Amino acid sequence: MIHGARSLTSEVLRHSKTNYSNRLMSAANRINVKVRQGVVSGIREQLPNGNDSFAFRGIPYAKPPVGELRHKAPQPLDKFQSPVLDCSVERDVCFSRNMFTQEIEGSENCLFLNVYTPLLKSEGKRLPVMVFIHGGAFMFGSGNSDCYSPEYLLQEGVVTVTCNYRLSTLGFSYLPSQGIEGNAGLKDQLMVLKWVNENISSFGGDPNNVTLFGESAGAASVHLHLLSPRSRQYFHKAICQSGCSIMEWVMQLNPEEKARTLAKLIGCKGENDADVYETLMTASTEDLVGRMLGVMTADEKVRGLPMPFKPVVESETATDAIVTKAPIDVMKTPNSISNIPLMLGVNNREGTIMLLDAVKKLGVYDKDLARLIPRTVNVNPYTLASKELGEEIKKFYFGGKSVCNETVPQLADLMSDYHFGILANTCAELHARYQHQSPLYYYNFSFDGMLNMYKRMLQLNVPGACHADELSYQFLFRIAPVEVAADSPEARVRYYMCRMWTNFAKHGNPTPTEDTSLPFCWNPVTNIDPNSKEEFQLNCLDIDANPKMIQNPDKGRIDFWRDVYRRYNEDILKVRL
Repeated sequence: MIHGARSLTSEVLRHSKTNYSNRLMSAANRINVKVRQGVVSGIREQLPNGNDSFAFRGIPYAKPPVGELRHKAPQPLDKFQSPVLDCSVERDVCFSRNMFTQEIEGSENCLFLNVYTPLLKSEGKRLPVMVFIHGGAFMFGSGNSDCYSPEYLLQEGVVTVTCNYRLSTLGFSYLPSQGIEGNAGLKDQLMVLKWVNENISSFGGDPNNVTLFGESAGAASVHLHLLSPRSRQYFHKAICQSGCSIMEWVMQLNPEEKARTLAKLIGCKGENDADVYETLMTASTEDLVGRMLGVMTADEKVRGLPMPFKPVVESETATDAIVTKAPIDVMKTPNSISNIPLMLGVNNREGTIMLLDAVKKLGVYDKDLARLIPRTVNVNPYTLASKELGEEIKKFYFGGKSVCNETVPQLADLMSDYHFGILANTCAELHARYQHQSPLYYYNFSFDGMLNMYKRMLQLNVPGACHADELSYQFLFRIAPVEVAADSPEARVRYYMCRMWTNFAKHGNPTPTEDTSLPFCWNPVTNIDPNSKEEFQLNCLDIDANPKMIQNPDKGRIDFWRDVYRRYNEDILKVRL
């Protein structure tokens, strides 16, 4: 099913980067724009529809987080090092392992953003701005145009910003006794928002109409910013694609102990936090990132989602503190996010991406499905109750069959629900019950076509939309570009996605009545009284070749889990985090 994925993607990446570099260096005009820190020199490029756009890549938005600034909140950059900064090509990504090739890339000096605009300030009115936060399990990825080239969004009349932020141990270590206050990666994102607020008008963008959007870990980041009064002042709409703050994989458990364990793995001989700090500040990036999986607990290893370093609940006195309360508590505070509209959704077979690891141990899952009981269910692992619930899950998803190659699609459904679907539904219900001033638009992306690039690149041959498959209908996937006919279903879905997302950025409504190009209407989720015993009904746009409104997607499976949470937690809204 997935054999040869690494060699295939390595070859594609090398070939496409060479071709893209050649095209980029031959780009026509250089364009200079003045920002507060100096002058950036970008390039004029051509959009698929033939119109011009302007790209400014690799703009530093903070001081390099190296030396004494490692693990610390980002520091503002006052001035560029040269009078005119060459921003024709991207700079280093955060030191990490490439998802597709598994090769190490990047450096600690990685705090760069990219600005793409179809219209410079001198040429007309200010345009809505969309700031994108990339995913990658808080461990890998970047905002670069190999995966996130926004031509099709620009064609709809928005300015788009992508960015890098610190990842894994460099972005999410936590040792407050020594001044490592946590969430450095989130604070990098906040610094991007501040930079946009200060400078985006120079690129034709409107700082008073900013939409923050992201996917996976990027979506969870967006949701954390949405819940934070410190961040909310810098954006006006939010989009969370396949991620939200209350999903099991988002918040770090026992973060101080993880920092201490990492230091010991690196070679720290001391017994106090001062020694741990010294080790974390002086260790090589190879040791910091290469040894991070060793800090995982036995339970975390069993669950098969290795994400050891990620956001934490930090002190209210921390520098630029963003997450000072448990996200679910903020969500239950009525109207805590005021009137910021939200789009939220998932892909219909998110869990397909988990098969990269799961297909190697189908027999293990067949004998022990209790390992896939969500941690948010209040049942002690390794007990009789846990074993019985595991058997109940197996019967529901697999019937009388074993977990084997034949039932891999059912395993993908279970992985989808466990890691994404259950708590996306819970998040939507919490929002509908407590955030009545913020309209919520919920979607289910189910289209399976030629531009479902993550599934294709990873050679995962399971029907449905894999995790991250929707991205190539919003961004040009430069590492493996695929041409589709203008009259194809893929081109139509790409148009719908970009049109709805940019409509939302412009109007706070993905299908405003004045847009007659969309033959459907996306209705928001209906608010419900916080104390009502009435069953929540989830209005949802199913995004396929012919999008349509549905209610309660995957109802049978979600009802199964609602019953589980009722028995073990009293209610699905009382998740154990």
